[in-house]
Amino acid sequence: QQTISVAKAGILATLKSRCALLGAANPKYGRFDKYEGLAEQINMPPALISRFDLIFILLDVPDRTKDSNIANHILKSHYAGELSEQRQKLPTSTVSEEDVESHMEVILPTIDNDLMRKYVAYARRKVFPIMEDEAREHIINYYLDLRRQGEGKDAPVPVTARQLEALVRLAEASARIRLSNVVTLDDAKRTTRISMACMRQVGVDPDTGALDVDVIASGTSKSQRDKIHLVKDIIARVSERHAGSKAPLEEVYSEAESENIERDRVEEL
Repeated sequence: QQTISVAKAGILATLKSRCALLGAANPKYGRFDKYEGLAEQINMPPALISRFDLIFILLDVPDRTKDSNIANHILKSHYAGELSEQRQKLPTSTVSEEDVESHMEVILPTIDNDLMRKYVAYARRKVFPIMEDEAREHIINYYLDLRRQGEGKDAPVPVTARQLEALVRLAEASARIRLSNVVTLDDAKRTTRISMACMRQVGVDPDTGALDVDVIASGTSKSQRDKIHLVKDIIARVSERHAGSKAPLEEVYSEAESENIERDRVEEL
């Protein structure tokens, strides 16, 4: 809500707490399944997940080149630490200070932490970007093109106005990181490119492959909702055949299978 309430020592106050929020989460079962929805795998309410402007999934996929680079980096880091420790603690060590410094370069960040912190603080306090007409048009067209995909009667809704507001914030952030007071077309294109990459990771209905904002916003895709309604109808029909008493599971399963819904899926729905 961008505020925090304080009730302490007779003080009752609501303070502003406007800040950027970065969240990290592990999947419930230890490894992310790209064929299941995001909300089912992260112990966080969908209403909260949908409020993040960008969501990235970090997958541990074996890749020889990438794995080799990681292994080399880790071992070089350890070697630098070993050289430093031996030089400090072993009087007879032949390791020179130059050796330690040359090997320490591998673990030094490209940008110093303090400099990075100052840069971000300066950008937030001193830079207030205004969006150019071209950038505004690009974002509007991108949003309208996505919305158009949801115009059909049975089509899921790909994006909502919440994602549009996120695009504006991200475009402004792209300008701010360049210390520019103007949001250009390049900033808008960068924003829509990153946004689409995230949507393809987390906003796709696993059953149909279509973009569906409800996968994030409610944890239930349109196709899943349709199947839930269908199973409810089947239960009602079977119940009627048994004079309004409880519907036997086996009959529900068999009717659902005739509607191309597998037994395991019926139980889940």
